[in-house]
Amino acid sequence: MIMMKKLLLSVTLMLAVAVSFGQALSKEELKNQKRQKKALMGLIADAEKSILNDPAAAINALKPAIEGDHKALVANEPYLWYVLANAKLAIVNQENLKHSENKPYDANKLYRYSYEIFEHLTLCDKLDNTPDAKGKVKPQYSEQIKKILYETRNQLFNGGAHFYNEEDFNLAFNLFDTFISSAEHPRLVEFKLNDNAQLAEINRMAAYYSSLCGMRLEKYDLVLKNIDLAVQDSANAESAYEFKSQALVNLGDTTAWLATLKDCATKYPDNVYFYQSLIQYYDSKNQQDELMKFADDMIAREPSNALFTYVKGYILQQNEKLEEAIEWYKKALEVDPNYESALGNLGLCYLQLAQKFSNSEASMNIKDKAKMNKDKEILNGYYRNALPLYEKLRELAPDKQNLWLNGLAQCYYNLNMDDKLSEIEKLLPQD
Repeated sequence: MIMMKKLLLSVTLMLAVAVSFGQALSKEELKNQKRQKKALMGLIADAEKSILNDPAAAINALKPAIEGDHKALVANEPYLWYVLANAKLAIVNQENLKHSENKPYDANKLYRYSYEIFEHLTLCDKLDNTPDAKGKVKPQYSEQIKKILYETRNQLFNGGAHFYNEEDFNLAFNLFDTFISSAEHPRLVEFKLNDNAQLAEINRMAAYYSSLCGMRLEKYDLVLKNIDLAVQDSANAESAYEFKSQALVNLGDTTAWLATLKDCATKYPDNVYFYQSLIQYYDSKNQQDELMKFADDMIAREPSNALFTYVKGYILQQNEKLEEAIEWYKKALEVDPNYESALGNLGLCYLQLAQKFSNSEASMNIKDKAKMNKDKEILNGYYRNALPLYEKLRELAPDKQNLWLNGLAQCYYNLNMDDKLSEIEKLLPQD
């Protein structure tokens, strides 16, 4: 049974060997190579015999070969990787037994070794299926590899969960990624693991968590590696799309990023992340026509969505169509009376109208007192409209003085509300 205990990643380096071509070995060199080969095979055979009684000793016995003088031979010897994998499998089985009996067990060793078993057997399988000097392929371990990989695979998912919760996100990613790719392993393809509905669902979950590991590491190439599978995980698809968009923008793929945002704005109309990202992008590029088209398209789909009507008002305000902007902000506030940005921008519209009116009337004959009184009433009307908006903003967001402080000060000043102005002036920055 798949368990979600905790969610990480160990990297076991595979040995690379430089092979020289075109250089004939002397007789002495050939003899020496055969002696080394015989010694290596004897060492491996002895390690294999000790697995049953002491698998840890078997692993330690192979270390000198891997790390020492036999490196060149080890890298091309499938028998060694097969024995090493089996020694670690014995320890995995021991830890699993303890776990099943509710006894203390070494989770790190259990899951790290499970991952390394896949590494060792994948290398073993590759070497085992490499043509010999005569061009013939004579695999010896295919059936055993298939059995071990099949029985060990679920440990990769559990291990990913374990190491994720241990915040070892590199190792968690590797375990989840290996779990996903193992479904297409040459020794496991016959099982058609992705055709099993339950296993396919777990595969999608692993893809989501692998992408989450990439996000935690801020390694955006890792985020994208399994993202197309992650977005198929119905429980986490929306978050996975957010990961995808963030990864794309961080990797500089603006075209794919915009396409993802537009697609998700339609798929997830209640998720403001996608809309706000588009709005900020178009606004930063001063692409008002694109922004207006986007807002109109979204309003057509969801005319009662406060965000879309707010965006429409914002665009109109940017283009100094203040009366039209006011109507759209009001529509946004009908849906969400506490929409802070709509409250603030609506108040600003009234202040801008007051400034425009004041400027237009500046050249009027100051001796026409009736006209002056009428103009003053119109001017004050703008401030009276703005005042309750800024007061409500202050009530809703007392810590966000940037939203309401200057607006309130202008309203109090122009409406001759001296007591209120005296109190608010204490909050204004001092020169």
